[in-house]
Amino acid sequence: MKFFLTGGSGFLGRNLIRYALDKDDDLSIIVLSRSEESDEIMLKAAGNEKHRVQILRGNIEDEQVLIKGVSEVQVVIHMAAKVRPWGVFSEFEVINIGGTRKLVTVIEQSANKPRLVYISSFTALVSNHHDKDNIPNWAPYSKSKALSEDIVLNSSISDKVLLRLGWLWGKDDNVLLPKLVSLSKNPLWKICPRSYPVSIQHVTNACEAVYLVAKNPSLPSQLYEFKDPDGDIDVEDFLESYVKAASQRSDNVPRPFENFRAPKWLVWGFITFVECIPFLNYGKKWALEGMTREPLMLLFNDYRLNDAKARKEIGYVGHVRRAEGLDEVAEMRG
Repeated sequence: MKFFLTGGSGFLGRNLIRYALDKDDDLSIIVLSRSEESDEIMLKAAGNEKHRVQILRGNIEDEQVLIKGVSEVQVVIHMAAKVRPWGVFSEFEVINIGGTRKLVTVIEQSANKPRLVYISSFTALVSNHHDKDNIPNWAPYSKSKALSEDIVLNSSISDKVLLRLGWLWGKDDNVLLPKLVSLSKNPLWKICPRSYPVSIQHVTNACEAVYLVAKNPSLPSQLYEFKDPDGDIDVEDFLESYVKAASQRSDNVPRPFENFRAPKWLVWGFITFVECIPFLNYGKKWALEGMTREPLMLLFNDYRLNDAKARKEIGYVGHVRRAEGLDEVAEMRG
């Protein structure tokens, strides 16, 4: 079997390359790569199996490159995306939405009709809290994932599966961990209002989910949600344990006060005001350390995932437990 993978140099992508090649000796992967730096990341992930990884130079906006990648495989795994909790929506629109639309069109017009496995996120549940036609541009990543899901689900591709993943974490995390470290340093974190528990997913468990979907020849559903087997966790608890494990700290990681939390409207109003000050050049840098409206929105609303269908229909387990994953993080930083 052969996969075509977009976004292979990212946190999930490079781990999936390693995981999938270890699982299947007969598998080969064509990886879309924008640069020599991306080449090195993905080939390093392949380890001794570099000969089973084919580099295809280009980007998600290059139709001819996509045609070449799609035409040679049985499964397309699409996870290429701009991932940031702030920014100008038009930049996310070009890559996350425009790139997905172009890839979908290429698959629809292809002769071999490969399966499309689209990697989405819990953030796409923003459509549960905002009308899809009115999702705010200050939540660019969430908006782009929700609209991209619609593109895939409304396409004429007969064999397609969407995966909504929880907050990805793990030993070589360069996405979520830096954001949580920044958040812990923000004075507002101490009085942050209480939030809903969150659904997290260790990157190896996410790889398990993607691999199972990609390899399963027939699935009864087109959309599945995944999270760790330990269940949901309070943000305060996860931030403390994750940052502490990653930094090898002997002292306590800052937590919000137990007996005093600012009301949500006050924190929300303050962050909104700061983001709207023109000279801060919001969209190019953090308005405040680790805290903007988009991540606050994800904390103040219910974005929990339900993996019951994935466990029943796909056989998803999530073999890495939380304690084991934190030990891995600590060992890597030690």
